[in-house]
Amino acid sequence: MTRFPLPGLAPLGHRNYALYWVGQLVSMSGTWIELTATSWLLYQLTDSPLLLGLNGVFRAAPIFAFALIGGTVADRVERRRLLLVTQSSSVITSLLLGTLVVTGHIAFWHVYVVSLVNATIAAFDAPGRQSLFPMLVPRGQLQNAITLNAMLFQSGQLVGPAIAGVLIARVNVAAPFFVNAASYFAIIGALLAMRIPPIAVRSLRGSIRSELVGGLRYVRASTVLPLVLAMEATFSIFGHNQALMTIFARDVLGAGPEGLGVLLSSIGGGAIAGMVVLLLVGDLRRKGAFMLGSGALYATALLLFAWSRSFPLSVAVLAVLGFADATWGALRNAIAQIVAEDAYRGRVMSLILIAARGLTSASQVETGVATALFGAPGAATIGALAIGGALTAAATRGKALRDFTAASPRRHLAQAAPAAGGES
Repeated sequence: MTRFPLPGLAPLGHRNYALYWVGQLVSMSGTWIELTATSWLLYQLTDSPLLLGLNGVFRAAPIFAFALIGGTVADRVERRRLLLVTQSSSVITSLLLGTLVVTGHIAFWHVYVVSLVNATIAAFDAPGRQSLFPMLVPRGQLQNAITLNAMLFQSGQLVGPAIAGVLIARVNVAAPFFVNAASYFAIIGALLAMRIPPIAVRSLRGSIRSELVGGLRYVRASTVLPLVLAMEATFSIFGHNQALMTIFARDVLGAGPEGLGVLLSSIGGGAIAGMVVLLLVGDLRRKGAFMLGSGALYATALLLFAWSRSFPLSVAVLAVLGFADATWGALRNAIAQIVAEDAYRGRVMSLILIAARGLTSASQVETGVATALFGAPGAATIGALAIGGALTAAATRGKALRDFTAASPRRHLAQAAPAAGGES
């Protein structure tokens, strides 16, 4: 094991986690390249905020339909093999979409179909990833591993959109899809190179359905997880998303595809700053209170962005928004991972996936409708006020979440295990 002077980087001293982290860093950057290009391509093909937002339905529906099943599968099978299947499948969809674009046969409905397939893959891939990485480090380093894992997403958001903007402007809109297809081989290679001893798959007495229901009962019985999920759902529905950023870049700020890349990369840059601060500070005892504070900063930044007409100011405000969003997400994941027992980890993280990714994709429809009715600034303002109201309610009424500390996670599990035990 390699030792690092900064304790927050200690998980990278473990070979398997280092392979996972580097592979995911490359792959996640490619994913953001494709997401940015997909949004620009669809808006270019349709010139309609509503049709752009509709893509969120196709990205969200499979998450709602299959994520719990994916989490249950992740609790039943060898997780590395599951990820090899999902990552290999994603290579094919990127190549397909890139080929349709470069040959001139692309139609807007093709984007919907590929989004549907990609989201179905993600419904199995994301719970598998979230369940795998805690197995790659000692439990004492789980907090730092979670923060480093969150940096993967934010680093991809910093680098990917800027690269996508350059590729679209200087090459063509097909190039980002081929770049993303190539990026998946980094994580595939990393998974194959890991030295993970054979782990006996948990013997389950029930069917997929009974295991799924058992996971829901487990979460419902917790005093903390339902509050985390409710707050995450509010952020996902009313927070920023790809459609909102695309509309602001083109119609409000007049920034073009390269400007869109800069706006999204600014969010990623702020997010990375948030991760660095968490790594420097170390383990936060009052995770619930700090999570709610990050949420308040996020709502304020979103409101300021809604009424900014200056591109530099918008970039600066989005950096603050990214900082707040990243610290919120890292603390949310830390709380969920600390509370969840390993036997239920896949199902717990699948519900986080539904609340975070599924509803964020679906929120693009809300963005399209709100933009059509009130304009883009009005849509962002409504979102900021809704998040602020939810935070106020959680801070005043959600004592279990507000006072959550990592020092006593079992206190929050005490009610959960008996309720779920009959389904395992």
